Amino acid sequence: MGSLCTVAALAAALLLSGCAGADAPLRREVEGMKAELAVAKQENLALKASLEALSERVEALSARVGTAPAASRPAAAPLVPSGLAVVKLEPARRSGSVPPVPTAVTIAEPDPARLDALSRKGGRDLAADAEAELRGARRQEGVGRAHALEGFVARYPHHPLADQALLEASAAYVLERRGEAACTVARRAVEEYPAGRAIAEGLWRLAVCEGSQGATASERRLLDRLVTDFPSTPYARKAGERLAVLSGHSGGDVPPASPARSSP
Repeated sequence: MGSLCTVAALAAALLLSGCAGADAPLRREVEGMKAELAVAKQENLALKASLEALSERVEALSARVGTAPAASRPAAAPLVPSGLAVVKLEPARRSGSVPPVPTAVTIAEPDPARLDALSRKGGRDLAADAEAELRGARRQEGVGRAHALEGFVARYPHHPLADQALLEASAAYVLERRGEAACTVARRAVEEYPAGRAIAEGLWRLAVCEGSQGATASERRLLDRLVTDFPSTPYARKAGERLAVLSGHSGGDVPPASPARSSP
C-alpha cells in the first residue's frame, strides 16, 4: 500500500511540474520520486511472485492431504434415508382427564379386646387377667354364668381351661332348661378342642344331647368312642351303662368294649 501511495504522489508532482514549468529543486524531487517509483515497481513484482509461489504451495499441500476444493467434492449422503419421513413429536401434555391412581387403603377396625391384650405388660399379666375373669364367670348364676364363660373362651381361646369353660356353660344352659344352647356349646367343646383335657366329658354331654333329640345312631357312636378311647374315665362307665340300656340289657350289665387305644 505504501508503494501505491508513492506512485500516486509522484504522478501528481509530474502533472504539476509540467503545467507550472518547475524549477531545479522541483526537478530533483521529481527525480527522487521516480527512483522511489522504480523501487516500488520492483517490490510489487517481488510480492506478486511470492503470492504465486504461496498459491502453488497451498494447492500442492491440498492435493497431498486429499482435500479437494468444495466445488469438486462429492455431495455427502443424507443422514435420513429418502424412504423415511421425519416426524416432529410434540411433548406430552398433562391433561386433567387422566384417571387418578387409587391410593386408598381399607383400614379394618381392630378388635378392642385384642388391643387391650396387646397393651398389657407381658404373659404373666395376661394369664392373671384370664384367671381372674374365669373366677368371676364361675361366680355368676343361670344364663349369665353361661354367657360369661362363653365370653371368657372368646377372649382366651388358647387357655388350658377353655374347653372346660365351654362344658360348664353347657351345664348352666341345662339347668336353665335351654337344651338346644347346651348341645351347641357341648358340640363346640368337642369339635374345637379334640385333644383337650375335658374331651371325655364333652363326648358324654354331646351323646346325651343326641339321645335327647332322638339321634340314636349318633348317640351310639359317641358312647362307643368313650368306651374305646377313654376306658379309665368315669364317663366310660356311664357310656357302658347307656349302651346296655340301648341294647336291651338289664341289671346294668356293661357290654364288652373294644380294646382301648388311648386315655387322657
